[in-house]
Amino acid sequence: MTKSKKIRNGLEKHIRKKHRYATYLEASRLFSIPYYSLVRLAKEANACWKIRKTVIVDMDRLQEYIENFREGAN
Repeated sequence: MTKSKKIRNGLEKHIRKKHRYATYLEASRLFSIPYYSLVRLAKEANACWKIRKTVIVDMDRLQEYIENFREGAN
């Protein structure tokens, strides 16, 4: 296993323990919305963090933001 794979595997184990996190691509597929729309939405919700060259999205925070935004629109 290369050094970058070891770092990534260690990072994934650490990230997935406490909260539900995903990359932009994974999150866009889970929410079934276009990639760049999800990027904009995640940034508005302050639900994204950059770790080295990877950006992760806190799915719990994003879900909460979407629910509150939806309630405010009604």
